[in-house]
Amino acid sequence: MIPERLRRDNMEVQQIMTKLDEMKVVYPDTQVKEAVRIMLSANLTELPVIDKDGIFQGELNMRSIICEALPPYIVDGSLKNVNFSPGLFKFEDKLKDLMLAEVRLVMKQNIRTITPSISTFGAVTLFSISGDETVYIVEKDGRLVGAVSISVIFKRLVVSLNS
Repeated sequence: MIPERLRRDNMEVQQIMTKLDEMKVVYPDTQVKEAVRIMLSANLTELPVIDKDGIFQGELNMRSIICEALPPYIVDGSLKNVNFSPGLFKFEDKLKDLMLAEVRLVMKQNIRTITPSISTFGAVTLFSISGDETVYIVEKDGRLVGAVSISVIFKRLVVSLNS
């Protein structure tokens, strides 16, 4: 018989994920300002992007919006002293313009995903490699079915250690 602790440690992410119907999502043609409104009202830093059929397209996050508004030489680290940059006004103007753009122009598309049957250990491994806080759970046909955060898995591991 497998000890209870080992069974919990080998749990599949589908058992602890946030399911799609509990998540906030946006579409590629959603205006960025609407996506930002959703993020701010729900205290989120990122949103999954799906098409009308539920196929995962990518992620919109606050970092990608800010980076899109900044000049490339700041984002890539070429400018070592931001005191020599064009200034906050150009950044604010670009940010204002981005609010009117569609999510598809700002979202990250090369997002690592996992399937629902991956173990929590597999998800932990992905978190350690990617540095992401959330991983999206996608069926083989590309449909988004949920997400799991590193904090949910970490909490589960700590509770498991204490039992």
